[in-house]
Amino acid sequence: MEWGLLAGLPDAERRAVLGSMSRRAYGRGEVVFHDGDPADTVHVVAEGRLAARRSTPNGDIVTFAIVGPGDAFGEMAMLSTGVRRTTTVVALERAVTHSLSFAQFDRLRRSHPGVERLLVDLLAERVRRLSDHLVEALHVPADQRVVRRLSALCERYGSSDVDAPVSIPLTQTDIGELAGASRPTTNRVLHGLATDGVVVRHRGRVEVVDRRALSRRASP
Repeated sequence: MEWGLLAGLPDAERRAVLGSMSRRAYGRGEVVFHDGDPADTVHVVAEGRLAARRSTPNGDIVTFAIVGPGDAFGEMAMLSTGVRRTTTVVALERAVTHSLSFAQFDRLRRSHPGVERLLVDLLAERVRRLSDHLVEALHVPADQRVVRRLSALCERYGSSDVDAPVSIPLTQTDIGELAGASRPTTNRVLHGLATDGVVVRHRGRVEVVDRRALSRRASP
């Protein structure tokens, strides 16, 4: 598959990175790494979807990101040795990743200077993501954040056919956590969308039956 992460690398560097990666497969519910584990490997998702979770100060576990094919995670492992994970990543379904260790990356960037671009792109994408989430958290109402996150999940789980229903196998709690919204707020928004015929709520999942209407509501 084509990974956007590697698209900017010259052919020689891209081949070198791909040739150094190790394929890893995970079953549903299997943990890729835990919060506090040594951060020594970056992963690029080839198949499936995974959730990034972390603990809150009061001990709750919250989901703050869903990654899928083409996405990278664990990029802090590229910075230096001795770093610890700050999140737990778990497979939501059968998933396959291609991983690259710090030692492998360090050897690659010595022999292929263009590979340094990979680290720059990874960190730039992380900063952009964090900035977007911060602005959204500060300036977008919680109701709208829920709608936006649900619309983004349609991109993650749906096909290119925008008229086809999309089944999102996440709970109401998961969706609320991704949006940074309370359970009552998330429930109210989903109830309203269901009443308007935009979604159908099922146990443990939400089915979006009108992606176009959801997209319109997600727009500023």
